[in-house]
Formats: sequence, structure tokens, C-alpha cells
Amino acid sequence: MLSAVLYGKRLGTGFAGLRLKIGETQGAEDVLTASVFERIGYLPDDIFIDFINTLFGNRQNISSLDTLSFWTRWKNGSVEPDVVLSCGEQTIIVEAKRYDHIQQQYSEQLAKEIKAAYDEGITNPILLTVGGMYDYSTKSMDSLKTQIDNQLHGALNYTFYAVSWQQLYHALQLAIDKSQSKSLQRLLSDIREAYAWHGIRHQPRQWLGDIVKKNYPIDFETIPCFKHRATSWKRLHTINLTYETFPSFIGE
Repeated sequence: MLSAVLYGKRLGTGFAGLRLKIGETQGAEDVLTASVFERIGYLPDDIFIDFINTLFGNRQNISSLDTLSFWTRWKNGSVEPDVVLSCGEQTIIVEAKRYDHIQQQYSEQLAKEIKAAYDEGITNPILLTVGGMYDYSTKSMDSLKTQIDNQLHGALNYTFYAVSWQQLYHALQLAIDKSQSKSLQRLLSDIREAYAWHGIRHQPRQWLGDIVKKNYPIDFETIPCFKHRATSWKRLHTINLTYETFPSFIGE
């Protein structure tokens, strides 16, 4: 389906007949979420565990992926998490938003997802938000978690992580690069294409100042020089040409 959407083959994708502008519809956001997490679900167990550990800063003991489901409709029907990953006794609830640096994650919705998980018998879940934050600093994440706690009145236990789409890609790239698997590199390429289709950068911007300071020392000797050199004219010499020595094509 990803290739069909990327190359404009919309019939049967839910986008047929629409003048779709990237990022303007909920459908486009869902394509991004599904495209990325479907491929995460295909990872071998060891790569998946490495990816999740990297994403969570090695602060969780996550086992291999058992099941992955999209837009699960739980009993109360009030919320629909984008993705639910079951990893042994641990459940990861994912709420994904389209933009990396616009506030789209709100405590009320996230608290409802925690409550719904408990109603399903899922205790102490990991709540992972992807995208939808102005920034991903510890201060911003702590602030949102405090708001969620207030909605829950501190009654339910959960662990909270917030990452950007860029951070998610970076963790995935690190895990896949270790494996040196060509097939997994193709999977990573699919995700890059999905990012590009949505206008999401998979790598941070590099400013010229940072490139000069950190990565590529540049000095005048390494830059090709195209300096113009003035032509040095030589003095003209007399050749003593006379009409007797110059060929004549005039008939006599």
C-alpha cells in the first residue's frame, strides 16, 4: 500500500478522487503511522529489542514483540490508540501525531488512553507519544506527564516517553546498521520515503557553521581557486613585410 500511495495509485487506498495535500488530512497521518510501525513489526526479535532499548534510553527491559495492532477499539469505545505493541508482560501504547514541532499531544486524550488500557486489564503500560510536541526536552515531557497525572488524579501507574519522528528514525537506523542486513536497509529506505512524502526530515538540519566546526574543517587551501590572472602582453616585433614578399592574387 505504501508504494501505491507514494506513486499516486490511490484507488483502494481511501484517497481515490481526493486532491490530497500532504499533512492536511487525518488519512495522511494514518498512512505515516501505519507505514512506519508495520515495518517495525517486521524486525527480527533482536533488532526490535535493540531498537526499543535505544528509543527508551536503555531504561526498560523489553522482550520481543508478540503482537502489534492498529487503532484498537477497546470496550469503552472512547479512545482508539494508534498502535498497541504487546511485548511479553509489557504493553506499549503509541499515540502518533503528524508534526514534530507543533503541539498536538494533549493530556486529556492521553489520560483517557491510560484509563482505557486499565479497563482492558493492561496495568502499568508504557505510553509513547511520537510527534506532536513543540520540543522534546525533559522539561516539556515532564510538564505533559504532570498534566496527565492530574487528569488521572495520580491513581494509575504508567511510564511515559515522548519522541520525535526524527528520534524514532535515528533509533531504528542505529539498530538496523548494526545488523548489516541489506533487506533491513530496504525496510529503512521505505520509511525514509514515507517521511519524505509527508515532508518530515529523517535527519536533523546541518547548518554551515556546524559543518565547519564539527565535521568538515574548511580552509582556503581546500577550496578550488579560480582567481583570474591578468594577461601579460609581449611587445610586438616588426616583421618587415612588403608587397614584394606578400602573395598576390590580383591578376596582372
